[in-house]
Amino acid sequence: MDPIEARHLFPLVEHYIHMNHAGVSPMSRRAGAAIEKVIDASVNRPYRDHWAQDEADRVRELIARLINASADSIALTRSTAHGMSLLAQGLDWNAGDNIVGATGEYPANVYPWMALERRGVEFRQARPVDGRITPDVVFSSVDARTRVVALSHVQFWNGFRLDALDAIGAECRRRGIVFAVDVMQSAGALQVDVGRRPIDFCAAGAGKWLMGPPGIGFCFCAPALLERVRPVVVGSGSVAAPDRYFEYDLTPAPSARRFEESVVSVLDTAAFGAALELLLEVGTEVIEERVLDLASRLATGLADVGCELLEPWPRSRTESSGIVSFRKPGVSATSVLRDLSAAHVIARTHQDFVRLSPHFYNTEEEVDRVLDVLSPERVIRQ
Repeated sequence: MDPIEARHLFPLVEHYIHMNHAGVSPMSRRAGAAIEKVIDASVNRPYRDHWAQDEADRVRELIARLINASADSIALTRSTAHGMSLLAQGLDWNAGDNIVGATGEYPANVYPWMALERRGVEFRQARPVDGRITPDVVFSSVDARTRVVALSHVQFWNGFRLDALDAIGAECRRRGIVFAVDVMQSAGALQVDVGRRPIDFCAAGAGKWLMGPPGIGFCFCAPALLERVRPVVVGSGSVAAPDRYFEYDLTPAPSARRFEESVVSVLDTAAFGAALELLLEVGTEVIEERVLDLASRLATGLADVGCELLEPWPRSRTESSGIVSFRKPGVSATSVLRDLSAAHVIARTHQDFVRLSPHFYNTEEEVDRVLDVLSPERVIRQ
C-alpha cells in the first residue's frame, strides 16, 4: 500500500497534524474495526475455545515478520517495561554483578535494572558524549562482572539512533554479555532485524510507532538465551501443557510463550494485529525511508528558522530516526507547544525542549505547515 493511500485510514488527519508518534499514535480505522469485531462477537456469540490463543498466535507471527524473527521467540507483554522486567527478574544474579546502560534512557529501560539493587546488583549508566553513545562510551563501564548491556535503539529525547548497535552487540557476544535493546522508538518506524543483528533480547509497546493500542507490546528472546531466563510470573499460559487442568506440570513452554502467564487482552490483541498488518502492507523499508525523509526535512527546516536542534547535530542518516527535538532561542517550550497546539499540531515537550515525530503517513505539506507555525514572526516570545 502506498503511504499516502494509507493516510486515509487515519481519521485524525482531517483535523490535526499528528507529530507525536514518539508519544502515542492514533489508531487506524482498521484497528478500530478489529476491536468492534471482537466486541460484536463477545456480545452476540458464545466464546470459542482457543479463540484468544489463536489471535495471540497470529499476532506473534506478524511481529516475527516485522522484526525478522521466529514466532517462537516472541512473547506478548503489556509494555516495554514489562518485557525488560521479564529479563531483569528472570536471570540468575549474584551479588556484585552489574548491568551497563546509559544516562538519558527512558525509565522503562532503567527501573527494571535499578530494581535489582536489593539483590546486590549494580546498575551503571555510561554517559554519552555530545549526545552519542559509542562502543568506547559503553565498554568503559563494562568489566568482568557485567552480565547485561541495556540500551535503546533510538533515544526517546533526542532521537539519536544507535548506529554502533552491531559493534556493541558483537562485542557483548564475544564477552558473553546479554545485549538487551529497547526498540520502543524504532519498531514500526525503522527496520529492526533481530535475525541479522546481534540482539539477544528486545522489547517494545504497541502504542507509539507500531500504531496499536497502549497496554500491549512484545518482547523477543533469542533461542540461545531462552533457557537462561526463568519465568517470574507463571500460570496455565506459560507451561508446556496448558490444557491439562488436572495434571499439574510446571514444565515451561518450549517457546517464549513461557513468559505469558495467561490470556492477553483479546481487544488489544485484535487492534495490535490490525496495526501490524498495515505496517507490513506498506513495507518496513518504505516506512523507514519515508520517516527519515520527513524527519530530515523537518530538522533542516527548523535549523533554517533559527531553532536549536538537540545534539548530536548535525547527524548522519544512520544516526537519525523519526524524532526531531529542538529549542527556540528566547522562547519557552511551553509557548512553542501552545502555538503548535493552536494550529492543531500535536507535539510534546520534555524539560526545556519540544519533540516532534512524524510517521510514514504524514506529508511534506504538513511538515511545511509546522515550520510556518515555528517561523520567527509566528512564535510569541515570553
